[in-house]
Amino acid sequence: MSGPALREPSGTALDRGEGFPRPGDVMRGDTLVGLEHVYKIYRVADTGVAALGGVTFDVAKGEFVALVGPSGAGKSSILNVIGGLDRPTAGTVEIAGSDLGRLSDRDLTIYRRECVGFVWQGTARNLVPYLTVRENVEVPLLATEQAGSVRRRRAAELLELVGLSDRAGHRPFMLSGGEQQRAAVAVAVANLPAILLADEPTAELDSAAAERVLGSFRDAVREFGTTVIMVTHDLLAAARGDRTLRLLDGRIRNPAQPGRMDGEGRLELPPDVVATLAGSDLEVEISDGEVRIRRKRESRYG
Repeated sequence: MSGPALREPSGTALDRGEGFPRPGDVMRGDTLVGLEHVYKIYRVADTGVAALGGVTFDVAKGEFVALVGPSGAGKSSILNVIGGLDRPTAGTVEIAGSDLGRLSDRDLTIYRRECVGFVWQGTARNLVPYLTVRENVEVPLLATEQAGSVRRRRAAELLELVGLSDRAGHRPFMLSGGEQQRAAVAVAVANLPAILLADEPTAELDSAAAERVLGSFRDAVREFGTTVIMVTHDLLAAARGDRTLRLLDGRIRNPAQPGRMDGEGRLELPPDVVATLAGSDLEVEISDGEVRIRRKRESRYG
């Protein structure tokens, strides 16, 4: 099925000369999402908790990027600032070269409505339980003032894309978990958003259902040029993306490099790691199933 080209949202702040971002103008492969030294600090009682500690990365239009990391690493915080659900404490989040931090609350609402689609882990957040699957897909189209026949045709196309044409008249509770998540993908791309954000979309699914959901993401990239940013614990799911970014303690870490340990405890490391650590006293930390090797910290007390 051939999808329509990304259209411009109607009535955006840009039409009023206020500089609202226009992701539809960005060519495939050009940078669409850019984070520069982004910090997010939450207040818990009288204490500040840093969820993000200076995150910097770019995502191109039409790219499928997976963010992986343990719970509490800051993955959901990244989705929230990209999706305009939260503002960073410091740093810049740019969409198509426009700084989200400079948008008013009203324009940020327009941005969320017209430029971003969301797929959450819990299906209760994705679908309205008393509407049919087709009606759920039509809900985001109501704000476009399109005729009912156009909305129904568009919903039918999207349900065909995600393999749910035969479930169009069912309500969410009549679907399996995987079918609910594929319906959520159809809802998320109904308005042809430039960006699709997915938070642990396969966490509650078996491998076959997860594969179909991930296939729906790939279809959105192929058919509409959508940029997909997915956070996940699942390394197999992450491997379906074009690129994987590793997040740990609120920071993007460089990709892991291969090493080898023999039966006598001798460790072989990549040459650039050896060059970095040569001549240093080292310390080893074991945490959450990971082993980290670093230069030994100097004692402040001598």
